[in-house]
Amino acid sequence: MNAATILEELGITEDVLAIFPYGSQVYGTADENSDHDFIIVLKRSLLENGAFRQNAISNPDKTIQAVLYSRGGFIDALNNYEIGALECLSLPPELVLLKKWPFKISKWHEKTMIKKIIQKASASRHIADQQAKTGYPDRAKKGIFHALRILHFGLQLKEHQKIVDFQACNDLFYQLKEVSLENFDTRDYYVLFDELLEKIRA
Repeated sequence: MNAATILEELGITEDVLAIFPYGSQVYGTADENSDHDFIIVLKRSLLENGAFRQNAISNPDKTIQAVLYSRGGFIDALNNYEIGALECLSLPPELVLLKKWPFKISKWHEKTMIKKIIQKASASRHIADQQAKTGYPDRAKKGIFHALRILHFGLQLKEHQKIVDFQACNDLFYQLKEVSLENFDTRDYYVLFDELLEKIRA
């Protein structure tokens, strides 16, 4: 899938600075039913709605999903160590569909990055717990996996200042997939979560 096709499918006609794939297609966990996810950075300083970011735009049949950033919004996301933006910068060049702007983090600060990663992972774990309690085990399963993957990626960022292995959590992904919703309990993954926290804080 090329940049022109993606923009046409999403109805984007204005100047675009970057198109980054993300999600299962990058992680290597996509199947025949998986959609294609992208982060798209527009040249404009603000989006039409006045925001820096717009989530979940899609083409008519939902096979292409995208998060839109303004240029300033994406730069702000990078400097605030948002994991999705950091994933974009970590992509191998051959996977980046379009990049007209030399995006980078202004100044790498490891302690701040770790704090942001822990906050994001902890929030994902909390949401997963709430979803489990309110009868949405499928969402809870995705949420706890998301929390654990964020910590795994955070460890790579701590060591390399980028993600070097997007498939690091694939074994865990497939293990979780085999757990039935009736037997799934987020508390079964607290020990692993805490072990990863200790490593990233060390």
